[in-house]
Amino acid sequence: MNVLLTYISMTGRNKKIAEYLADYLEKKDVEVTLEQIVDTDAFELPTYDAVIVETYTYNDGEVPDEAKDFYDDLADVDLKRTKFAVLGSSSKAHIHFGRAVDYFTMALNSSNSEQVADSVKIDQDPDEDDFKRVERLGDYVIKSLK
Repeated sequence: MNVLLTYISMTGRNKKIAEYLADYLEKKDVEVTLEQIVDTDAFELPTYDAVIVETYTYNDGEVPDEAKDFYDDLADVDLKRTKFAVLGSSSKAHIHFGRAVDYFTMALNSSNSEQVADSVKIDQDPDEDDFKRVERLGDYVIKSLK
């Protein structure tokens, strides 16, 4: 099982979550490629068994500027039923809590891929319950590959 976990992090929250999830998956014998979205080529996604995208929500519910090229490229990629999941941190203080997670979920669904876990939105810093939800997302990804 070869999984790409690509993330974007402004405050370090998403990096922490991505590293936690990568470690969790690796302990379950999953080969994980962990990289930042700015270093990810959307056209390479079909070479992975599954893709996990992690993002924060910027400003008024926007995809972060550093992730826009990757996000825009998803419209031109045929993911050939590549399995995927999306997660990310945001703030419930904002009216658009986690909207970038929703945007990535819609874009990946529109690119002929297969969503294998419900999207996970985390309010600011992750707590123990959030990490359990992250693990559950990882478990669904693993289960989908068996």
